[in-house]
Amino acid sequence: MQVKDLMTKVVKVVTTEQSLLEIRELMLNNNLRRIPVVDGDGHLKGIVTDGDVSRATPSDASTLDRYEANYILGKLKAKDLMTKAVITVKAEDGVETAAYLMYKFKIGALPVVDATNKVVGIISDTDVFKAFVDLLGYAKTSTKITVDTQDKVGVLAELAEIFKNRGVNIISVVTRKIGPKRAAITVRADLTNAMDIIQTIRDAGFVITDISTLKVDDAHEE
Repeated sequence: MQVKDLMTKVVKVVTTEQSLLEIRELMLNNNLRRIPVVDGDGHLKGIVTDGDVSRATPSDASTLDRYEANYILGKLKAKDLMTKAVITVKAEDGVETAAYLMYKFKIGALPVVDATNKVVGIISDTDVFKAFVDLLGYAKTSTKITVDTQDKVGVLAELAEIFKNRGVNIISVVTRKIGPKRAAITVRADLTNAMDIIQTIRDAGFVITDISTLKVDDAHEE
C-alpha cells in the first residue's frame, strides 16, 4: 500500500505572507492541527502547527484588548512562525515509510510532495491507523490464531497449506521473532464455518498460544 492510496489530495495550504490571524481562523474553521506553507506555485516552504499558533497568540491573561491582539495577529506572517525543515514523503512511498517517520519524529502528519517539492497531498496518523486496521483484517469478522513455532524456512507454507486444504481464505498473516530460533505466526481468517481447523493445526504439531474472534457488524464490514 502506498501513500497515494491513503493521502488527502485536497490540502488546505497558506502562503508565506498570510497572517497568523488568517491561519488561526483557517485552523479553527477546518479543525486542522497543521497547515503546509507554500509559495505562489505550490512548492513547500514550511509548515505551521496549532502549537506554533498558540505560542504566538496573546493569552487571555494579557492586558491587550481584542483589537490590539488581532492587530498583532495580523502583523505576524506564516514565514515568521513556520518550521522550514519539513519532514515529507512522496506519493509513491510505502505507508510503512510514513508510519516510521511519524513515529521517529513524533509528528501527526506529513506533507506529500512531488519531485519538484510541490505539495500534492497530506497523510496523517489517522490514515496510517486505518491502513493498519485494513491490512490486518480488523474491519471484517474473523478469528485470530497465533502459533509458536520454529523459525525455519517453509513453516509459513506448512501452516498456509492447512488453510488451503480446508478451503479457508486467509485474511492476513503477521510474523515476528520471539527468540533465536522461535517465531510467532498470527493468522486471521473467517472461521465461521470452519472452527475445526484449530484442531487440525494442533494435530500438525503447531502450538497455539492465542485464539480470539472479532465480530464486526455487517454495517461496518467493507
